[in-house]
Amino acid sequence: MKRIYLVNKNFPIYRKSIWDKLLENDDNEFIFCFSKESFKDIKSHEFYRNNYNNRFHKIKNLKFFNWIYWQIGVLSILLKKVDVVIFLGEMSILSTWITSILLRIKNIKVVYWGHGMYGKDKGLKKYLRVLFLKLAHHNLVYEKFAKELMIKNGFRESDVSIVYNSINYYEQLSLFNGLLKSRKENVFKNKFPTLLFIGRLTKVKKLDQLIKATTILNKKSRYNLLIIGDGEMRDELEDQAKELVLSKNCIFYGECYNEKELSKLIFNADLTVSPGNIGLTAIHSLSFGTPVCSHSNYNNQMPEVESIINGVNGFLFEEDNIDSMVTEISKWFETKTPINKIKIRDLIDKKYNPEFQEKIILNAIR
Repeated sequence: MKRIYLVNKNFPIYRKSIWDKLLENDDNEFIFCFSKESFKDIKSHEFYRNNYNNRFHKIKNLKFFNWIYWQIGVLSILLKKVDVVIFLGEMSILSTWITSILLRIKNIKVVYWGHGMYGKDKGLKKYLRVLFLKLAHHNLVYEKFAKELMIKNGFRESDVSIVYNSINYYEQLSLFNGLLKSRKENVFKNKFPTLLFIGRLTKVKKLDQLIKATTILNKKSRYNLLIIGDGEMRDELEDQAKELVLSKNCIFYGECYNEKELSKLIFNADLTVSPGNIGLTAIHSLSFGTPVCSHSNYNNQMPEVESIINGVNGFLFEEDNIDSMVTEISKWFETKTPINKIKIRDLIDKKYNPEFQEKIILNAIR
């Protein structure tokens, strides 16, 4: 039986399903090292199941110069019996550089799990990223785009695997099956299509563009706009919605972490729209059979944009082009084709789930 240490900054809630799956693997012993503190907007689990307490080790993240990290406790892995170490693939974590080099000297396999390469990296930053990623024997990346970039920059295809992402898969599947048997409910109590955004209300999400687009769409037809989440831009966005006479058809729902409540809101929406980058929101939406759209500039996107299959479970529009957003949304609803929620969810059951992820991870550590 192999002993595999998995080192993360914290225990993200969205990783629970895949960590559960790895814990239950009979052929390997997975041991997790993480901080119980939340990281940025990523909330962390503080506790886990009692029968696995010995599989969890606390580490502490120290931050320097606002972007460099050192993880206290990670170097102690060198003193333990270990066959493989899976690190978070972030080059800003200095302790990962040092520990990876020492592990390789000891002939212990090193795997990175992260974004891999970004299309917008240039010069010294790109050089350092390639150097860092080459410290690993194998890289697990979230998308095809990153893998192709890495191959172009000298990585062997066999040393890079696409691991995708998953969130609360089993709970969401159960809720989805229950909602299929229920009557569709519109939170607006009308028959107009509902556009949905779910996530932090920050500047990078460009929700002002979505409000403007909905205003233009409502000049020719009628649409509702449901915004779930909270953040620094909320007051400004609410004022903008009032100014553009959207208040009757626009609801700012606020923050919500109750999966059962969220499942109904997402399931009963008609289209999830993200004018800025789209990350796990795409997976969340597709998990409840609701199509997704976002912009097409992959250099400024999150990995999960690749879950959008144009014309099948959503579509892409030109970045920062409100007219393009309006045109593509109009086209989507003008087709009059009934949405098959099971078909929309299909990709989640094929790739964006813990079973598929476990298979990829186990292949990487062999």
